[in-house]
Amino acid sequence: MRKSIISYLLFLITLLIGGCKFIQSDGLFTGGDRYEEFRTYDQNFGSRIEQYLKLAKRELLENFDKKKYLMIREQQPPQVIHPRKDLSLRGLISTAHEAGNLTDGQKDEYLEKCDDLYLIWGKQWQQARRKAKHLGLDR
Repeated sequence: MRKSIISYLLFLITLLIGGCKFIQSDGLFTGGDRYEEFRTYDQNFGSRIEQYLKLAKRELLENFDKKKYLMIREQQPPQVIHPRKDLSLRGLISTAHEAGNLTDGQKDEYLEKCDDLYLIWGKQWQQARRKAKHLGLDR
């Protein structure tokens, strides 16, 4: 019985080693995998800000779809119901530029994208106020 357990363990170890060599040749443990882009964020601060800008735009659009009714009906300030996304990004961009992580061109480009986010936010609130006025609500 003891020999069968030992031979079984040796067989499993052999399979494990052979399987690891197969996986390694398949590219699972190689340096050029699909997560390489995430590891380069430390060296490339601009790509991180670009991701934040894309995420902020998507959140603005999704939040508007979810909270359109509240924006029309509620009397709360805009920052409570549907906050601006560009304010914190502007601060992040300015801080990164001052630290030397962004060039002047990148700073200008990203601030223009923040302006676009502000325009989207403003249009959404304008649409909600128009709808509230059309419904006869006091906004």
